[in-house]
This record gives sequence, structure tokens and C-alpha cells, in this order.
Amino acid sequence: MTTPSFLVATRDLQDPLFQHSVILMVPSSEPPLLAGLIINSPAKQRVRDLFPQVRDLKGPDETIYTGGPVELDDVPVLHQHRELSVIFRSSSAQSSATRVFDDVYVATGRDAIAAVLKDPRITDLRVISGKAQWLHDQLYGEVMAGAWYVIPAKADLIFSDPKDLWATLVKGGDLEEARAGPASELNLPYWLLDGTNWQRRISPN
Repeated sequence: MTTPSFLVATRDLQDPLFQHSVILMVPSSEPPLLAGLIINSPAKQRVRDLFPQVRDLKGPDETIYTGGPVELDDVPVLHQHRELSVIFRSSSAQSSATRVFDDVYVATGRDAIAAVLKDPRITDLRVISGKAQWLHDQLYGEVMAGAWYVIPAKADLIFSDPKDLWATLVKGGDLEEARAGPASELNLPYWLLDGTNWQRRISPN
């Protein structure tokens, strides 16, 4: 299993699709592509707009999040034909979901998402529309070019207030690189042993 990671857009990343993004890397359904879900980009729609039969959700949980530019349709208001996913925490394995790390799982498809939304034991969740994905060499090149910090993922951060998440994480990444200086290996990405993911040696605060 690869190290659970966030991609955090650096201040140099100006692409409007990813500027100020925090992305949770998740198991890809289309290997060898790498996949991730933006977790700090709430949309205007609410979960109830797509799943009217589910229980009431509160706070950040009740909002649909824009997970990335892949699987987006031509009707941006409706989210009806996009790939939908749910990230959630569970104390036990879920048959319709894939474990990301620790007690964090991801599920795709409307039926699987509806089942998660109806489960009163699940209190931390994010319903996400769309995703991001890259070829290995493509993402490696972006990290080498300074577009992304790659830091260990933490469950509490996934389900925290999205408003300040990027600022908190990018500040930590800036400080680590400043301490390391330009010659340090902190600035060099490296491949993990299984070759399916990799990260810079940068840790969140």
C-alpha cells in the first residue's frame, strides 16, 4: 500500500482548475493512472439536491465538493452526469468501498453513496463530483517543476473546515522548504518502492 498523501498546490501553481487545491490521492479505478479528489472546493449544490432521500447533514458534510476536472459534464449546475464519490470515516470495512488509509474509505456510484449517506454511524463524509488524474510521468514532472507539495494525509484534515485548509498546509510546506534550503533533498521528489506513488519529504505542521 502506498503512503497516503495530499497534493497541495504551491503558490506557483496558477492553473485555475487547481489553484489553491488540496487533493487526497485515492486508489485509481483506471491504473496505471494516478487519481485524486480535491477536498477543499465546495460547490453551490447540496447533497440533498442529488440524494433527497438521505438524512439531514450538517456543516461541511451537506455540501457537494468539486473533486477535479475529469468526468465533468457540460451542465455544471446539475452534477447529474459526473462521476460521484464519497470519502468517509468508518470503524469497520464497507463492502462497497475501498480503504484509502486507517479508517478513511472512498466509494463511487450513486447506490454506494446513498448507502453511506443513510448510515447514521457515519458522521464524517464528503460527497465529491469529478476527480483529478495523471499519468505517472506527468505528475512527477509537475512536482519536479514545483507545482505541488506532497505531504502525508491525515484523516482529521480531510474533514476539517475547507476554508483555511490550503493556507494552513501550504504555509507548512513553505516553511519546510525554507528551512531545507535549495540544496536539500526536501526539494527532490522520490519514488516509493512499489512505483505507484511518491512524495516529497515534507510533513504538515
